[in-house]
Amino acid sequence: MTLRHIVSWKLNGGTLADRDAQAAEATAAILPLRESVPSVRELSLHRNELFDGANYDLTLIADFDDADGLAAYASHPEHLPVIDLMKRITAGRTATDFTL
Repeated sequence: MTLRHIVSWKLNGGTLADRDAQAAEATAAILPLRESVPSVRELSLHRNELFDGANYDLTLIADFDDADGLAAYASHPEHLPVIDLMKRITAGRTATDFTL
């Protein structure tokens, strides 16, 4: 079984350049979690390319063995500062979790 966790964020920067900088900051904080959180099987980030302002700006796709793996990721000490960062730089968040 694989649990896929997808999160999209609407960044709160006032300009496209601001949101690009925020996306880069988020990417630099999130991508290392692929290596530091043992329960992460796959993790990628994707910057929105079309319809700036209408679409969400940044999407995370992460795979775990199961819900326990996602819970371990969510509470991992290296993930907690990322949560604080994302709360600071986002205006909205949506998530979906499903089994592949």
